[in-house]
Amino acid sequence: MKAISFSQRTRSGFTLVELITVISVIVVLFALVAGAYSYADFASKRNRTEVTLRVIRSALENYREKFGSYPTPSNPEESVVIADLVYISGEASCLYQALSGDGYNKISGADGQGSPESNGQVEDNEAANVTLTDMPREIWTVNNSTYFVIDGFGHPFRYIKALPTVSLTGGQPPEPVTINNTYDLWSYGNDNENLTATSLMTRDSATLSQASSKWIKNW
Repeated sequence: MKAISFSQRTRSGFTLVELITVISVIVVLFALVAGAYSYADFASKRNRTEVTLRVIRSALENYREKFGSYPTPSNPEESVVIADLVYISGEASCLYQALSGDGYNKISGADGQGSPESNGQVEDNEAANVTLTDMPREIWTVNNSTYFVIDGFGHPFRYIKALPTVSLTGGQPPEPVTINNTYDLWSYGNDNENLTATSLMTRDSATLSQASSKWIKNW
């Protein structure tokens, strides 16, 4: 049998340098793929949020036409915990009921016997309250029996109704609470640091104004 030389044996496998090179290429390719997936996922969530915001705005116009004004949350400071972060959900619960017609205890001033809570279904006596027919399941969720409208990131939308521009008592008009003279509607997008900031705050704070560039909003 012909003997195999040492040089022949060593060249039959990978050298350490070659192994490092191959592993480095694999790591780079994985990073590129993961980065592309992460970007695509983020873009998809923002696009879904923008579409949902337009749907909500359209439904709110239907609500105003039907009931004479935009809905007012009965408990705007209500909150939920999602992934260990606290989100204000009272406004989004009001939006859910205003759009779906499912209950109206989250809408201030809504008339009805017993002010029914949401249960995920529109009862016969609630059908007339629907302003968004066939409301997509993707734009709302339930958390500890609390129903609310969500953005593409799975978080509650924020919604603040504008105050009247004139005083109803003959005194000075109230200080504005919104940027728009109708309502402010927004998602925080991927901003996980300013979850109690409101639209009007972004006018008075340079830091919040910069942070709000991540938001999806109607102003």
